[in-house]
Amino acid sequence: MTFVRLSKAAEINPPGPKGAQLNGKDCFDFVPMAAVRQDGYIDEVQQRPYAEVAKGYTTFKDNDILVAKITPCFENNKIALARTRTEFAFGSTEFHVIRCKPGKLEPKYLLHLLRADPVRHEGERRMTGSAGQKRVPKSFFEELELPIPDDIDEQRRIAAILDKADAIRRKRQQALALADDLLKSAFLEMFAAKEWPTKPLSKVVAEGTIVTYGIVQAGPEYPGGVPYIRTGDIKEGRILAEGLRHTSPEIASKFSRSTVRSGEIVMSIRATVGTTAVVPDELDGANLTQGTARISPGSEVTPEYLLYFLRSSACQNWLAKQVKGATFREITLARLRELEVPLPPPRLQRTFSELCREVRENQRKLALDFRAANELSSVLSQRAFRGEL
Repeated sequence: MTFVRLSKAAEINPPGPKGAQLNGKDCFDFVPMAAVRQDGYIDEVQQRPYAEVAKGYTTFKDNDILVAKITPCFENNKIALARTRTEFAFGSTEFHVIRCKPGKLEPKYLLHLLRADPVRHEGERRMTGSAGQKRVPKSFFEELELPIPDDIDEQRRIAAILDKADAIRRKRQQALALADDLLKSAFLEMFAAKEWPTKPLSKVVAEGTIVTYGIVQAGPEYPGGVPYIRTGDIKEGRILAEGLRHTSPEIASKFSRSTVRSGEIVMSIRATVGTTAVVPDELDGANLTQGTARISPGSEVTPEYLLYFLRSSACQNWLAKQVKGATFREITLARLRELEVPLPPPRLQRTFSELCREVRENQRKLALDFRAANELSSVLSQRAFRGEL
């Protein structure tokens, strides 16, 4: 397998169309940054009039690869294959656009390589700027060397294998989501549209704790150190423990108030604001970064009730209204602490918690299947990157 510089097989940020190519057309497809999901797919593409898109947005074509320039590019895998209905499409100015050269590089093959762990880890290392505004430089992609078979049909064969593995992974993920949907429906049935007394989130957390974010500067990877949870480590409602980075015990000790315990809730407060997960037993004593917050349920709420309240549409809508920034989205701790939490009777909360435990036992079995599918997809991706698939 030959390793080839990406710039030899693809254009990095190719020039956009000239004005004359756009005049006379009414609407164009538009992809905002938020539409790019962590799984590499794009949510519904918007339609925008020429007068709006002709203001300096990034331009791309069908089958181009879109890569977020800024955090959370590699943290949240904001890398997707563009599917457009118009000759030219537009998107966030914070996208890098990679256009495969016909006959040299298959777009789907490239998509899988760019989402592989070796590229993600090197991409994170090469990001420049401050902790809150890191960027992926164009030079990273220009200098990136990838295993690219000369035979385009061989690229398509490998891409098809990786597509099938990804499809299996997504089906397992959907099964987990259906179980979670059951609990969301039960939560609505039991608690929504009812008048309960409320308290701010800051008053319902455990005594001796506060709603807080974590480590400001985690430093380089510290093997065997304290794991810490980033926004990109929270996916599909769980923490990806196997991919966590580590900081030194000395740095972690300076942020002891953000040390998380099993059963507590972690919430993303940057980028994908409002994403939540429960801390598993194996991460008891881990820490957080600035992009995540610790929420420790107190005596007036069961952990299960508080988790599903935070995931409810009412809460998520409230959070969305508090978010600041367009490309760099975040909610301040001050605002998050003011979130009003309804307090149903303890007996009703306990009933819901019992239902959660029953469903989660089934989810545990489903999660094992999902993890196996995830590992298969990862192994195949790594083999493809090494030229062994």
